[in-house]
Formats: sequence, C-alpha cells, structure tokens
Amino acid sequence: MEGSSAIPDLTDAELQAVRGAAVWYAKYHAGAIATASDDPGAYAVAEREEYLALITALEKLGVRVRVPDALQQAA
Repeated sequence: MEGSSAIPDLTDAELQAVRGAAVWYAKYHAGAIATASDDPGAYAVAEREEYLALITALEKLGVRVRVPDALQQAA
C-alpha cells in the first residue's frame, strides 16, 4: 500500500473502528516499544519507526496518543 494515494471513502462507523483499533494497538504496544528504545538492532529500529508512523497517522485523524517518554527524542 506504500505510495498509494487512493484511500477509499470510509463511513463514520468505519473510520471510528479504524481509529479505535489503531489507538488500542498503539497503547498496547507502547511499553514494549519503549523498552526496546535503546536497542540499535534493525528490527527494533524498524518497529520504532512503524510505531511512530502510526502515532503520526492517528494525529492526522484527530487522535492524540501519548508517546512514551523513551521515544520522545525519536518522535
């Protein structure tokens, strides 16, 4: 889906469901991502980047999720 600019129209209920699922995921994984915040391994770096991309996307959808302190510098 990377590079795709065509996003289908979502109903309000669908958009709310996507927001809710993304917020749950972000909150659920925040601790694990923060725990590995100083891990220089490629997998850990990719996980952090993906997590921060999710946080940014949620902000664009009008949802603010607190970024764990350990990831503040990367955000």
